[in-house]
Amino acid sequence: MAKCPICNSRQGKRKCFLVDDLICSRCCVSKRKAEICLECTFYQKPKIKYNNVPAYSTSEMESNMDLESYGNSVEGALCTYDIKNGNILNDRDAIRIIELLINIHYFNVQDIDGESQVVINGVDFIEDIIKEDLKDVNNEVIVKILGIIRFVAKRRSKTGQEYMRLIHQYVGPRIGSGIRILNR
Repeated sequence: MAKCPICNSRQGKRKCFLVDDLICSRCCVSKRKAEICLECTFYQKPKIKYNNVPAYSTSEMESNMDLESYGNSVEGALCTYDIKNGNILNDRDAIRIIELLINIHYFNVQDIDGESQVVINGVDFIEDIIKEDLKDVNNEVIVKILGIIRFVAKRRSKTGQEYMRLIHQYVGPRIGSGIRILNR
């Protein structure tokens, strides 16, 4: 087999639409473009590294009443959404909702195709509450709040609903203006 025409160091094994030749897997990954490579069997959507998203530490959250209030607003919204849906939300769904909110607020990605309806509706529900309760909060702060919530949820989740039970117990459903949203 011939060498990859892009790097000239490895064997080209993958047929590439961009260069109309066989290229190596490393160049395939580094050169791919969604608009051209979407139909290719080797194409994979880029993976989002949520662990690299900025987040407050747990001690920062505990020592700042404003930050704690912002976190309670988001987690209270998760509880309210869960109650509204008959307590069916598991930790995996809650974490995915938070990840998709991170996509919106940090990565500026609105795409939620391929998600379950429970997750899609959860994203819409929590986003509405963020817009209402945290409208005066800097987006960078919102991202860091979402980042620590995801971190804690991942750390607490073991078999399915440990995180959701925890926030139901210590945060509870959103109250006040949330009644209007809950009954829409």
